Amino acid sequence: VLAASRLLVAWQPIGVSMGVYDVCHRYLQERKQFGAPLAAFQIPQQKLVQMLGNIQAMILVGWRLCKLYEKGKMTPGQVSLGKAWISLRARETVSLGRELLGGNGILTDFLVAKAFCDLEPIYTFEGTYDINTLVTGREITGIASFKPAALPKQSRL
Repeated sequence: VLAASRLLVAWQPIGVSMGVYDVCHRYLQERKQFGAPLAAFQIPQQKLVQMLGNIQAMILVGWRLCKLYEKGKMTPGQVSLGKAWISLRARETVSLGRELLGGNGILTDFLVAKAFCDLEPIYTFEGTYDINTLVTGREITGIASFKPAALPKQSRL
């Protein structure tokens, strides 16, 4: 059950990232600076490309996990890695979007600041980023690093 819900949750930050990309793309086309649209400058183009690359990679990871799930071959470590990695890339993508919009990136008019708030619960629920990486680490090493150490039977005091 947890693996299937992690798979569903992994798609949410992809949608948030796509929405932020669309807002930024439109904003850079419309907003003019020094007589040219912001989209005409190198750094905004580079950030848009990085955002789009992140989105495409997130989609591919999500798609691959769905294919594994359909075949009954998806493991808890795979979906944990996917959910952790996708949510991390989504935070990066939304951060780049905020940078592209400058001061407007923190205003409610453009919804980028709201996207930050929407991503934080996703980053946390269905296992935090750290817990998901530990689940994957357990799967690839065969050793659970989050198992608490056995407590001594008697107090040393």
